[in-house]
Amino acid sequence: MVKSRSIKLPTTYSETIYHYIKKEIMDGNLDPGQRVQEKNIAELFGVSTTPVREAFQRLSAEDFLIITARREVIVAKVSLMKIKELFEVVRVLDAVATKKAMKRLTDEDLDKIKKMTKRMSVFYEQKQTQPYFKLNLRIHDMLWKLNPNKFLYQSLVNLAEKCSFYANQLLSLTPNQDYLDSSYKDHLELTAAIEKRDAKKVEKILKSHWGKGFLGEKDEESILS
Repeated sequence: MVKSRSIKLPTTYSETIYHYIKKEIMDGNLDPGQRVQEKNIAELFGVSTTPVREAFQRLSAEDFLIITARREVIVAKVSLMKIKELFEVVRVLDAVATKKAMKRLTDEDLDKIKKMTKRMSVFYEQKQTQPYFKLNLRIHDMLWKLNPNKFLYQSLVNLAEKCSFYANQLLSLTPNQDYLDSSYKDHLELTAAIEKRDAKKVEKILKSHWGKGFLGEKDEESILS
């Protein structure tokens, strides 16, 4: 009798292309409004256009790509309102997940967070927004993973992909870089609160963290009016 075991199925061409294009978009290698050529992608992977089209449809459903009436495929542009709506949701879920994670946080976890925050400060000082945001999300992801609710974690992972995508467009939407200053200040306060195991302080910081200085309480009304 064959023993039961998990079998990893090979990734399809469509799946591979889907992840490739998504990564290119989130890394900022494909600009908002840029056209993505079906033929070029097919040639890159040495496949027919069918799996490319399947990947396009999936990315379109997730709002990373837009397929026009003329069947042109372009990288989606985000609006201030979309970013605001995303941050409103992430704020709440992040606060819940991180508060739950505090009960499982070890000294080793804290040490990792402090080291990552210190490394993030270098990107902040050099105004390297893309690596700053990437490491920023890694810190949040580490905390989310410690929360025992796996449905909550997966929801935040999915939202984090959108956060990464939207972060690449923040500078083009507004010349104001206060959101970077606010984000960094929050992370310093967050690390200090975590070190003190102050769950209430952690929750308070995170409930206003996402979008502060960009779509935070102090400027939200003026930007959206």
